[in-house]
Amino acid sequence: MRSTSIAVIFIIFLSLYSSGCVDSDPVEAVNTTVNGLLGAINAGDYEGALTFYSGVDLPVAGSIEFLFEKNGFADNSIKTIEITDQQITENMASVDVMCTVIEYSIMGKAVGESQKPVYFRLQDSDIGWTVTKISFVSPIVLSEDDLIDIEIEKTPIDSLAENAPIIFLVAILMFASGIYLDKKEKGKAGNAGKTIDITGAVPMQKESITQYLKFVPSQQPAVGKKATIDVWVKNFAQQPYENFAVTGTFPNTLEVKNTNLFFGTIAPGETVKQTWVVKPKVQGWISINEPTAVFVYGGAKYMGVLDPVWIQVQ
Repeated sequence: MRSTSIAVIFIIFLSLYSSGCVDSDPVEAVNTTVNGLLGAINAGDYEGALTFYSGVDLPVAGSIEFLFEKNGFADNSIKTIEITDQQITENMASVDVMCTVIEYSIMGKAVGESQKPVYFRLQDSDIGWTVTKISFVSPIVLSEDDLIDIEIEKTPIDSLAENAPIIFLVAILMFASGIYLDKKEKGKAGNAGKTIDITGAVPMQKESITQYLKFVPSQQPAVGKKATIDVWVKNFAQQPYENFAVTGTFPNTLEVKNTNLFFGTIAPGETVKQTWVVKPKVQGWISINEPTAVFVYGGAKYMGVLDPVWIQVQ
């Protein structure tokens, strides 16, 4: 049984490495980016929407707000989102979306609904799939000429990622023994009731954290039924992440047993997963706000606050 489990995890790790990130399915990654941007727009969180966008046409949150308001998208007006077409190449994607949008009177009363198309161009980069162009007029044709340079502000930890291939080979030998699996499973029972201490932690840019930390919600969560949000961490560094923990602020519309996830020590090259088990209470878009990672690296404590994690409840 144990050897079978190790073989399965070996296959998973190989697929993670070949993709360069935890999200190995580009279709899912592209859809997550588009839904995340539209979800932030619907919530009136234009700063959050900007985190899904790297194009040059909309440089600030206010420009995204103006663009969508001009095209009839008010706060809490998106009723449904349907992806009608999707084209993905090695490093670019186009997505056509049809939104059912609620129309409001000047008094704020719903007076009807309309169908509004939105067209996206996306590009794969070091920060994952990101939107680079938005149109409300016609589908966007992909062209290599439209590729843009997406710059990421680097931190000292980012430079360690250059050794990721070597570290990964070492990780294969490490997880083959299966030792870390036992350690993680045994540690879960003792985590209930523990708190996360951020005292003295050095803040990090969220763009740096997102290269190592990924949130993957389960597909089509439903009201009153359990759903999961997998939290993946990959250590590209040459030293371990110690006392790695993740938490977030959960709304009262989302029931969760334990908001704090504890990963313990993550060895160089190791990829680990913990899971939030949640139960939505209402339909629509629900966000987990201020997802925060805390860990010790090289004797110093670091922390980073990421963008909200959005899930769409059926």
